[in-house]
Amino acid sequence: MMNALIIFLGVVIGIILFLGIIALIIWSKIKASARAVGINDVSIKNITRQMHQIKEEDSTRHRSASGMTELLLPNIIRDFPEFNENQIYNMTESSLRTIFESITNKDTSGLNKVPLLKESLNSLINDYRNNGIDVEYRDIIFHEFAIKDYTKEQGVATVTISTTLEYYYKKTNNGNVVIDDRYKKQTRYACKFIYIYNESLFKDYEKVIVTNCPNCGAVIKGLGHKYCEYCGTAIKEINLKAWTFSNYEEY
Repeated sequence: MMNALIIFLGVVIGIILFLGIIALIIWSKIKASARAVGINDVSIKNITRQMHQIKEEDSTRHRSASGMTELLLPNIIRDFPEFNENQIYNMTESSLRTIFESITNKDTSGLNKVPLLKESLNSLINDYRNNGIDVEYRDIIFHEFAIKDYTKEQGVATVTISTTLEYYYKKTNNGNVVIDDRYKKQTRYACKFIYIYNESLFKDYEKVIVTNCPNCGAVIKGLGHKYCEYCGTAIKEINLKAWTFSNYEEY
């Protein structure tokens, strides 16, 4: 029994030594190849340092909002004289802040501020909660806003706002860091607002306008529902005769 154990341990130690020798040989070849092209330990350290410097500089370089405000704004005001450019920019910032804070805190109570996204964000937050995922947005600063696109068809007008912002972003999965927040992220979002000016022409409203009953949580599709068909709770109508935040996308 003792002899068998000694033999087993000898085999294990032999394998470990063999793998160690192989690793040293590979490392030696890599270093030799690097020296052959003029790269030494000092060069590698300099390259690593430069990469960190590039990341640090990129984390402080503000992106520009891509848009066509001067071209599109007159068309929007022609169709909707009450349109307020600064107000839509403020709504863009406040809506994104609400979304980021809700995701960070895993708190859905503030999502009434973005009713058209409440169902999808509820689902996302519950998914994070159930799978041990934590996402944090902090030190959010907005920089620029611009009107990126404007369309008006089938009873609905859509304005897309481009905004640039920065924040620290961190994501963990069951305590393990997936994305760290060592560097501040400079990014850009496209945010859509819709205005339904003719409900009879808006054919796809059931796909776009989806809310939940505040009492039982049942999905309520479409416009004009006064009561939940499942529990009878009165439903507060969403006023879509106003610009309403409907979607956002990082790009």
